[in-house]
Amino acid sequence: MPLLDVYFRSIFHCSFLLITALLVRHNCLFADDEPPADNGDDQIIAELQIAFPKQIQPFLQKHCVRCHRAEEMMSGIRVDQLDGTFIEHDLRLWSSIQRHVADASMPPEEESQPTESDRLVFTTWIEQGLKLARSRKKDKNGSVRRLTVAQYRNTLKDLLGLEDELTEILPPDAVSKEGFLNNEQSMLLSPILLEAYFEIAEKGLDLCIVDEDSKPIIQTFRMDLGQSINPTPFPENLILGANSHLLNNADFVVTQPRPEKLFDFNPFSMQTHFRFIEGYQGNATVRGWRDYDSIYHAVFACMRGSEGYPKGLAFQTIPEGLLIRPAIPSAEIFQVESTYGPKANFKISLRELPDQGRFRITVNAARYEDGLLLEKGVKAQPESNENTVTFSKDSPTETAQLKHAGLYQIDVYANLEDEKSSHNLHLQLGERHFSGTLHQPAFLVVRLPKGALPISTKYGEKNVSDRIVLTPLDPHSELATQFKTFEQRSPRLGVHIGLRRDCGSTLTQVGNAQPVQTSELQAYRFEGAIGNYPSPDVEKENVNYLAGVREIGFRSEFTDGRDMPRLLIRSVEFEGPLYKIWPPETHRQIFIVSENQNHPDTYAREILESFATRAFRRSVSEDETEQLLNVWKDSFSENQDFQQSIKDALLVILTAPQFLFFIENSSTPEAEQIDSWELASKLSYFLWNTAPDAELLEHAAAETLLPSLDSEIDRMIEDPRFQEFANEFTSQWLSLDKIDVVEVDRKRYPKLTRDTKTALRQEPVQYLQYLIQNNLPVRNLVQSDFIVANEVTANYYGLGSQTESGLEFVPVRHQSEHLGGLLSQAGILAGLSDGRESNPVKRGAWLARKIIAEPPDDPPPNVPALDEDLTKLTLREKLELHRNQKGCVKCHLGIDPWGVPFEQYDAAGLFKTGAKVDSHSTLPDTTKVADLKELKEYLANDRIDQVAFSFLKHLASYAAGRSLTYSEIEFLKEKGLEFQLEEYRMQDLIHFVIKSELFLEK
Repeated sequence: MPLLDVYFRSIFHCSFLLITALLVRHNCLFADDEPPADNGDDQIIAELQIAFPKQIQPFLQKHCVRCHRAEEMMSGIRVDQLDGTFIEHDLRLWSSIQRHVADASMPPEEESQPTESDRLVFTTWIEQGLKLARSRKKDKNGSVRRLTVAQYRNTLKDLLGLEDELTEILPPDAVSKEGFLNNEQSMLLSPILLEAYFEIAEKGLDLCIVDEDSKPIIQTFRMDLGQSINPTPFPENLILGANSHLLNNADFVVTQPRPEKLFDFNPFSMQTHFRFIEGYQGNATVRGWRDYDSIYHAVFACMRGSEGYPKGLAFQTIPEGLLIRPAIPSAEIFQVESTYGPKANFKISLRELPDQGRFRITVNAARYEDGLLLEKGVKAQPESNENTVTFSKDSPTETAQLKHAGLYQIDVYANLEDEKSSHNLHLQLGERHFSGTLHQPAFLVVRLPKGALPISTKYGEKNVSDRIVLTPLDPHSELATQFKTFEQRSPRLGVHIGLRRDCGSTLTQVGNAQPVQTSELQAYRFEGAIGNYPSPDVEKENVNYLAGVREIGFRSEFTDGRDMPRLLIRSVEFEGPLYKIWPPETHRQIFIVSENQNHPDTYAREILESFATRAFRRSVSEDETEQLLNVWKDSFSENQDFQQSIKDALLVILTAPQFLFFIENSSTPEAEQIDSWELASKLSYFLWNTAPDAELLEHAAAETLLPSLDSEIDRMIEDPRFQEFANEFTSQWLSLDKIDVVEVDRKRYPKLTRDTKTALRQEPVQYLQYLIQNNLPVRNLVQSDFIVANEVTANYYGLGSQTESGLEFVPVRHQSEHLGGLLSQAGILAGLSDGRESNPVKRGAWLARKIIAEPPDDPPPNVPALDEDLTKLTLREKLELHRNQKGCVKCHLGIDPWGVPFEQYDAAGLFKTGAKVDSHSTLPDTTKVADLKELKEYLANDRIDQVAFSFLKHLASYAAGRSLTYSEIEFLKEKGLEFQLEEYRMQDLIHFVIKSELFLEK
């Protein structure tokens, strides 16, 4: 429909013009270069204006302008343009000038000094001006703020009910000076961006809306696993690529069961007949046309990266299913994880999966009742114990009789013809199977029941054991204690989807890994949108046997390397697209149930009003409804397709300013309280980073949100969606993106692997969320006796045995003077390094900006490089040399003292053990600290008010979606002190910001 397409593009660009007009109006009204409005203080204003040319300007000319003018801005500061009007833009500069003149740090000692009288007149005049600036009411005129990419993505998913990631084509948001992405002044808009919104909206609606009269096509398959489970295995070996290991064809069965549904559908049947000209056998290429006709060429089971597992077999097929050990991350090559995948990486390879839609993978799995393989050096138990049971190959029976249930050490004495053989010992105790390299007789610790116990062993294909000795262990022995810890651990089942490549696999995890805590088989479900996962892009009918192969990976996820029971996988089922009903819920929430479904005009109005109300996050005006209905009418009159015409009108909604922007309308320049709808949205985008839910909107409609504000804030903080706030605010406030881009020298810091780096990046997020949700004091930001860690991060800090949380973050007591708070979190410190050496300047500037809100000025332009050879200089000498350069000293006086104590921590963020480090520092207020521990104590006690203010300032800027005015900053400094007696509790500070004028007024 070319004509209609032109029509919609016209509407689309009209929307762009409307948005642009709103932004221009807003920015003009917010211009900060206007002189202060008359607010009744005419007398004071007149006195200040009279005094400026007589006393203040001469002072500036005599003591400041020579070094701080347009031609020469020492330290990036210019004062020759100041006119004494105290416009908003200059307030922070005036405040800084007053502070430096009052404490006599300016003018510098080598310059002529003002008299005490002149100094007092000058600083008093500034104080009066700043007080006046704070007291005047600033015009607000509402606000217009585009949704960030994350907010837009979350809102679209909530509105359409889709999990598909559609926003990857959007450019990243600009970063404001405060570090935030939601600052209205930095959120630019362009026609290209609007075109992207249009494309996303079209694709989203195509995924949501279906043909109700058609039958959906649903693909299913099931793979059952177990030793010799297949009575009719495929007779030939399948073809694989390098570093792959197929499961024995007899050990898995593939079927395509038909799911039970309450609606009619067409089952998808996978192709089984293939003709290829190229394949692989190991590393060798096999050419020549070959025909295949079997489900086992469409779906097959294999392991990758499984050679050389350090302890026991990486995987083992037993009658009950497939046993796999934790997936040890593979070596990282060129700073990137090898694509061959981790060891013990089980995958199902298949040629066909749906192109789009939700899917579900169901894994029937259990924690195996496992035994602990013993390390080298463990000695065999003496055979003199009266309860020891010895089983030898000369015994008339293969069954041992155990008098007592409990823990036993299994010692295997074997006659090995070839001690260098690479075979593993296979030991079967009853129905349980164990395997590992036999380095010594001491082989296994296991819990056994009382009574008859069948025993068998194999080494390769032979039974070579001379005797097997089963000795009960003292429950208080070291081995017994070690085993009890082992058997309480649980494997974490992770599912990954992606594609096979010649050099390995590209896989993305589906949701979070799930702990498997019971030895009984249970169903573990993983769901997602298939379009969010890597997919092979090959031409149709590619004649390469392994081209275009999809993969579903299953892992016992690796954490810290401690022994844990193996994961047993019995079966895997796939279903997709996943529909609970037909038409699906995404379609039904657009085409709502109505008694007017046979009356197109009325039904269209109901659909558009319902959708627009949810999209605009407020009630829809009659004018808006009529405009949308006119779009539908024009489209329907042209094509007579009700569904398509509705889709056309919905496109207008999804590209309208009311959807793409958060708009606070104001009728006058005076400050007004935001209405209940605006409050619901502002609150939701602050604490959830998405649109308000039904409960918030109900409060808004009933005008009960403001009276219920405290209870709603508490509810929202406890909601799982609060994780979105923790992710976005923490990452932006603390500049965690620096962790993502730093390339750490792996030779120097081998422990900082890719997976560890990912976990360390999440640590500050989880830590802040824990502090807020438990309403802990703000001092924990700089000093605490606990960390919030999972097994990966705890192990990195040397606390691996202190948590059994797997990949979940939990509080852990550290009992270390080198840990606790944000300042010693390894991910942050690694990001503030160059990957080889720590960087005190980066770390000091970060602390000044983020933790105490005393940011240094931007570095002056064109600072020359140092000519001297720095290789033989100490850190302190290097800093001194750089600081003494012209224009650098002022900034570095506010940076270096904060950064030097961090020299105790290396570029990987860990405390330097055994290294003598000079970390003493004299802080800007002359306080002396010996190291980071003393710096933390100083911040947590002497400067806790400033730490609390810094958190409040950053929180308020993020909440308001803009830079704060001078008056608002001073308000936070003054009113924030009221929380001092309660130790500045984190959740209380959030309540305070939300209930303040800077949040509630527009």
